Amino acid sequence: MYPAGDKPIRLATIPVVLCVAIYCAYRIEHFMSWGGFESGFDAAERLLGSAVIVALGAVQIAFAFRRPSRSHALLLLAVQVLLAYGPYLVFGGRWNPPAALVVATVLLTFTGWLSWALAALAVSGDLAVRIAIDPGLTDADGVVPARVAYAVIVAIANGLLLFGISRLSELVRDLHAARAASAPLEVARERLRIARRLQDEVGARLASVIATSRRLDGEASPTREDAGAVAAEARQALAQVRTVADDYRDRSLAGEVAAARTVLAAAGVDVTVGSVPDRLPAPVDAALGAILRRAVVNALAGTPPRTCRIELDGSASMRVSFTGGTPGTLATDGIAEEVERLGGRLRVGLDPGGVDVRIPTQPHRSRGTRSPRPVAAAPWLAWGIMAVLEVDLLVTTIARAHDAWGLLEPISTSRLACIVALIVPLSLLQLHHVRPRSSSAPPAWRWTLTLQIVLLGAATAIGGTTVPSPQYAGAVAGVVLFHVSRPWSWAAAGTLVVGSALFQLHQYGVDLLANPPQVALWTYYTVLWGLLAMVAVAALCRLPLAAEQLVAARQELTRLAVLRERLRIARDTHDLLGFQLSAIALKAELAGRLAGTDPSAVRMQLAEAGEVAEEALHSLRSITAEPAGLSFAEEVASARSTLSAAGVTVAVELHAAPAPSAESPLAVVLREAVTNVLRHSRATTCEIETRPIPGGVRLTVTNDGVSSVTADAAPGNGLANLRARTREAGGRLTVHRQDDRFVLVAEVGTVQPAADLSTSTVPVTV
Repeated sequence: MYPAGDKPIRLATIPVVLCVAIYCAYRIEHFMSWGGFESGFDAAERLLGSAVIVALGAVQIAFAFRRPSRSHALLLLAVQVLLAYGPYLVFGGRWNPPAALVVATVLLTFTGWLSWALAALAVSGDLAVRIAIDPGLTDADGVVPARVAYAVIVAIANGLLLFGISRLSELVRDLHAARAASAPLEVARERLRIARRLQDEVGARLASVIATSRRLDGEASPTREDAGAVAAEARQALAQVRTVADDYRDRSLAGEVAAARTVLAAAGVDVTVGSVPDRLPAPVDAALGAILRRAVVNALAGTPPRTCRIELDGSASMRVSFTGGTPGTLATDGIAEEVERLGGRLRVGLDPGGVDVRIPTQPHRSRGTRSPRPVAAAPWLAWGIMAVLEVDLLVTTIARAHDAWGLLEPISTSRLACIVALIVPLSLLQLHHVRPRSSSAPPAWRWTLTLQIVLLGAATAIGGTTVPSPQYAGAVAGVVLFHVSRPWSWAAAGTLVVGSALFQLHQYGVDLLANPPQVALWTYYTVLWGLLAMVAVAALCRLPLAAEQLVAARQELTRLAVLRERLRIARDTHDLLGFQLSAIALKAELAGRLAGTDPSAVRMQLAEAGEVAEEALHSLRSITAEPAGLSFAEEVASARSTLSAAGVTVAVELHAAPAPSAESPLAVVLREAVTNVLRHSRATTCEIETRPIPGGVRLTVTNDGVSSVTADAAPGNGLANLRARTREAGGRLTVHRQDDRFVLVAEVGTVQPAADLSTSTVPVTV
């Protein structure tokens, strides 16, 4: 794949330049005398004609790469028409206009049916001008149909070739430039979706806490039941926060399947798993992963089952079934509503612990993963152009067979039929080898490619100069470049192009050893068309594939961006809301203990719980908005208040403050450290200290609740989150046991003097 780097740009640049350069080199040959043929141009005319062709090629390349505005494009088109047909005024009927460049520019300038209509008008206009001025299309009896047909098909084929390569190259460049453009939109959608769930499951409970605290603020003596109701709401909201945070961690369906297989196998369960779909839309992938995780945890909550079968049908459909065991009750709160939002259906209890979920979203046909229309059409555009090239070669062969230009000996009808019988399957095999398909190579392509080369050799041997063997060989060489690995492909392709050119010269009666300079000119002429066909076919095969790979890369970048946003929200939900909801519950429980003895203290604690609930509601909104920073000073003050409410003696010594770039990470570390003290230990004292270190600041949080929180304990989500945050801030986090105390040390960012944070030791006892 090409997620980044210069390879897509090279692939989108080199074919255009090569094709235009080869085409222009062939057109310049028209002014040269070679092989016994006199061009009829003197030295000045050769120089002028060559300069005009080079200018036309430069305009074509500029048009292909600069993407001019409509007015600028029309100006370039006018310049190109003037350069293509103006030389008639100088050269008269000897001028052979490069109509293909005009056709390609018309198709690149306009869109839709208008572009094709104007391209047809350009071909018709070129034909009318040439019939009126160019003696090459007429003889003594008038217009020669074979010459006219040849002129038309060559203008169309070469024009489509240049247009197709330019358009596909432009598509590849656009996709490469915008490979990450869809990520912000998908991240915003994911953020909005998670915001709805958080608001439904947590925001409503916070609003209830706020309303209750305001109502009780005016009462003379709030009861224990009132405080208990606030604490219960906070605890339920905290449970929802943990569930949401767990559901949106950096997990995918594929990861959950692998984890389920490992965990169940370790428990002695025989596991059968179907094929895991890829490229599922992010919400569907997250929902299926969360359902599978809950089903497995629930199944292992009691007696482990004997077998587990995870059925995945390649789309957004999953069935998990167990046999044996005594599973617990599968909780579907939150995730059932999520499946319903996605338009799906979740059923539980089909068998003990089993679950069945179906979401009507196909992995490769969803809005988030479908290839853009131009990309989906690109392979068939390339294939259609190559089909026109094969028609061009067939018309050229028939025109040569009838000696349309009076330069070759006409051949018999039977010999022509034999030639056609060889080149038709040759062309069909060519189209078979380049037909768009899900796999890059057709079945048995080595045999069919060998057969194609054999047919090419037979047609060349039987047809002689009638068959344009260098062009056919060039097209086959393009297939070789596409399907055969390097360096063998280059050697084989070069042998086909140069070998066919030399053999054609031999058929023309050229003595390859008598006059090397003359042979070199002949070879130059015959090799050019073979090179053009080779480069064109190889590019038309590779450019659509590159476009699809860039789309896949863009989808992967989008998927990773969504996963990173999910991880951020899960982390913030756990670290920020978890702390605040724990504080609300602690204050409400303290109010319940004081009820009946100190009404003013009860009102104060419930009022503070309401204030923290308002802060939590603000945090809830900020979590699902664009990421914003936290204030370290505010977190220090909040830690003092919360720990005090829990009866913990707090000592704060601040000898350094983090710089703005490190303030938010360090604030989150402090918040989560305090949350862990409240949630996981029975600490009676807690010390918070900051000190400057070379190039940064060190935060140390120490508590005496080590009996419950030990350094040897398995790390939970909190410590994993903190380590991730400090790594992102360019720092590190460690935890260790020091005698009977648990110590957390975080070192992050750059340091500045603690001017706004007074150095103090503040013992607070409740």
